[in-house]
Amino acid sequence: MPLFWATSDEGDLVHIDWSVRPVLNQEDGPKITEYVKYMYESEKEYRPCLALQRSKFFPNLILTVHDFHYAIWKIDLKEYEKPIFKSLTCTNQSHNTCGSFSPTRPGVIFITKTDGIDVWDFLDQSNKPSLSLNFATSVITYMRFQDFNHADERQYMAFGDEKDGTLFLWDVPNHLRMKQNEEEENIDKFWDREI
Repeated sequence: MPLFWATSDEGDLVHIDWSVRPVLNQEDGPKITEYVKYMYESEKEYRPCLALQRSKFFPNLILTVHDFHYAIWKIDLKEYEKPIFKSLTCTNQSHNTCGSFSPTRPGVIFITKTDGIDVWDFLDQSNKPSLSLNFATSVITYMRFQDFNHADERQYMAFGDEKDGTLFLWDVPNHLRMKQNEEEENIDKFWDREI
C-alpha cells in the first residue's frame, strides 16, 4: 500500500495515501481527490522541515528537525495533534541543519547544526544536549550513519559541509553507540510519560 509520511514546505507533518484514485461522475465530472490522510499542523513555521526520519526501534515515532528545534511525533495517536516531545531552543546562535535517530541506541538522537553536532541522550537528560561538538569549520548540511558493521565493531557517522563539499567521518564513541541495559524498555516508558 503506498502510504508514506512527508513534510510540507511550511513544516507540516503529513500522512499521504497515493493509492486513492479519483471517482468519475458523469454529471459533475471528476471529483477532487484528497491524498492527504492526516496532517499535523502544530509545527507550522512557514519554512520547510530539515529532516524527517522514523525510529528503527519504535516504528510509531517520527523525528522532524526544524531550524531551531526538533520534535518527536507518536503517529499512532491520531487525536494528539502535537509532538510528544519538542526540544527547547538551545542552538547557541546557530541553527539546526539535519538530524537522525541513532541506529544502535534507542535513546540517542544526533542533531547537526551550522557549527557542529548536538547529541541528545535521553537516558542522561532531556532538557538539553548531553554532548555538543562544536568543531565544524562550515555549515554541516548532510549526515548519515553506516549501514553495515565493521570488523572492528566501530560505528562511523559521515557528515558533509556546505563550503567545500568535504565529507568527514566521525568515529562514534562507545557510550553513544552501544545499547545500555534495558535501554529500549526505559526509553519506551519515557516516550509514554511525555504523552
